[in-house]
Amino acid sequence: MHRSPPVPRFAFARAGVRAVISAVGFGLLAAACQPDSGAPSETVSPRTVWVEPVEAASGSGLSYSGTIRARSDAPVAFRVGGKLSNRHVDIGDRIAAGDVIARLDPTDFDATRNAEQAQERAARAEAERTADVLARIETLKKKGHVSQAALDGAQAAADAAAEALKAAGERRRLAENQRAYTVLRADVDGVVTAVLAEPGEVVALGQPVVRVAASLGREAEVAIPEAHVATVSRAEASVTLWALPGKTFPARLRELSPQADQAARSFTARFALEDPQGLARLGMTATVRLDLAGEAKGVAVPLSAVWYRGEDAFVWRAAPGDSRVTAVPVSVLRIDAARAIVEGELAQDSHVVSMGAHRLDAEMAVRVVERAPSDPVLVGARK
Repeated sequence: MHRSPPVPRFAFARAGVRAVISAVGFGLLAAACQPDSGAPSETVSPRTVWVEPVEAASGSGLSYSGTIRARSDAPVAFRVGGKLSNRHVDIGDRIAAGDVIARLDPTDFDATRNAEQAQERAARAEAERTADVLARIETLKKKGHVSQAALDGAQAAADAAAEALKAAGERRRLAENQRAYTVLRADVDGVVTAVLAEPGEVVALGQPVVRVAASLGREAEVAIPEAHVATVSRAEASVTLWALPGKTFPARLRELSPQADQAARSFTARFALEDPQGLARLGMTATVRLDLAGEAKGVAVPLSAVWYRGEDAFVWRAAPGDSRVTAVPVSVLRIDAARAIVEGELAQDSHVVSMGAHRLDAEMAVRVVERAPSDPVLVGARK
């Protein structure tokens, strides 16, 4: 059997020396790559923060969204029933008092009127006849040619004929009125908001044909929560329209529902607008603003300026050019659309951090830059 020659011991010794030398070399190389602890590190630029001046708080206010309504928007109907032959208006048409809205087929009403006129003529002829008979009987009675009973009978017949004539006259006037009711006329100036019957349709007495919104003024209808009902009557109201954001209409509370809605538990309120130009159109979305005079407290800061530590609210106070920010505890009185009304150690000439407040601390070096509330926000290097 062939055997491998023995490996000399000095071969293992040479391999171990090479391994040690390699390890030492790698260690020296790694040490050379480390930065010198005594070398100065790269300077980090301070973070830029935007600040805005606080503003004086206006009187506390409430805002509600609602809809522009007409003060009077009622259905218009015939006072008699019949077949609708013509309708002279459509949705959106403006009408004046006395304008014809629709007509019914007058055939049956003409016949009824003619019959009542004939009955009245017959009753008048009978009344004239009985009156002549009574006159002759009275003459004969004076001469003693007829009895008192004959005179009494003639008097009764004449009285009955006279009353029958009155009744016939009333029926004739009623038939003429009903004939006139076949023409539906507008009672007030306004605009047609709905059409509820078409020509050829048989409508019943009192069935609505159209709806007319009277031109008596426009109102904003809103729902008031029950917690705010007590303050509505003493607040100064104004109305803005989403379609006309730059226009404000003075308003006054005209009507407040005495009973809450069963589902929403809110009270319906109507505010009359001062709109002589007629800019507020029916159905527009409106915002009713209620300002409570004499209740201005605190200062106004941006909503993004308020941050919390647990249950406590704070803002960062800093003036342009400062390198540090200071935490100021505040109490949030209320929140408007874009501002928070807070109370704390903030003067009206103070500045507060308006963006990124939750990412700051009192020890952080910052560069404070003032930003006007109307300035655009820049993202990256482009607007």
